[in-house]
Amino acid sequence: MTKKLRPHSGFTLVELIIVIVIVGTLVSIAVPLYLQYSETAKVREGLGMIKAIMTSQKLERVKTSKFYTAAGGSASTTFLHKGIDVRESVYFTYETVGDADKFTVTATATAESDMTGTITYDSATRTWSCTGDIIEKMLPKESE
Repeated sequence: MTKKLRPHSGFTLVELIIVIVIVGTLVSIAVPLYLQYSETAKVREGLGMIKAIMTSQKLERVKTSKFYTAAGGSASTTFLHKGIDVRESVYFTYETVGDADKFTVTATATAESDMTGTITYDSATRTWSCTGDIIEKMLPKESE
């Protein structure tokens, strides 16, 4: 009696190793890109809020001929009175310091953001700056 040979089904060890190497390569490329995308999205939230604060500062200057200050523990209350709700911002806390001629707005990264550093806009020089994990290429290219 002769045995019929069945064709083998499944993968060989070499094929499995090749697949693992390909998947590992794709992961090593994709994870850093995802992390950078995630950080950029968090920074964009901060920039959006800073731009809202900048707009409210300009409106305040038209109404009162000076810029306002919102700093420390009462900053979120001051912003709320100016029409900006920063209480739901998870990744940054915000402060602004103003006088008759200029203002600065600073967003400081929170622990929940998994970042460190600040984003600052200075109306006197019309420049953006950053510190910590936040890098310059995440900031707006043009001055406001």
